[in-house]
Amino acid sequence: MNVLSRAWSRPFWVFGGLLLAYYAFPLRWTESVVAVGTNLLVTVGALALVGTVMVRELDSVRRGLPGRSVRVLAMLLILLVMAASLTFFLLDQNRPDEIVGLDTRTDALYFTLSTMTTVGYGDVHAEGQIARALVCAMIIFNVVVVASLIRAQSRPAPD
Repeated sequence: MNVLSRAWSRPFWVFGGLLLAYYAFPLRWTESVVAVGTNLLVTVGALALVGTVMVRELDSVRRGLPGRSVRVLAMLLILLVMAASLTFFLLDQNRPDEIVGLDTRTDALYFTLSTMTTVGYGDVHAEGQIARALVCAMIIFNVVVVASLIRAQSRPAPD
């Protein structure tokens, strides 16, 4: 395994773990105990994997190993996308009139990514006030925080 692929393995593990937790998270607690228990176990296991990987990566940053901050930023962005997607999905489950066209977890992921990248195809869009407020918060976050972090990463290190 070359150095580049090994260096980026942690963000990929975080992505895989969060994606697994995102789709496994039980939403209908009225299903059978076995189904809810299995989904909950998979979710907890996936989040334990993500936590372990992130702790190891942050330990590398703490020790001052070079080039780690970009990978930490990638892991945090993945975490943000998954958390926002689950938030939009749960909002749609509780208030179906808030986001038009959002019916599945994949729709929520699609909506989050199209909002974060400012593509906004229009097939899934915020209709209600709560959804629009969340979208506004995400857009402001993207412009202010993500752009600032990327800009800070592109600056040369001080002498």
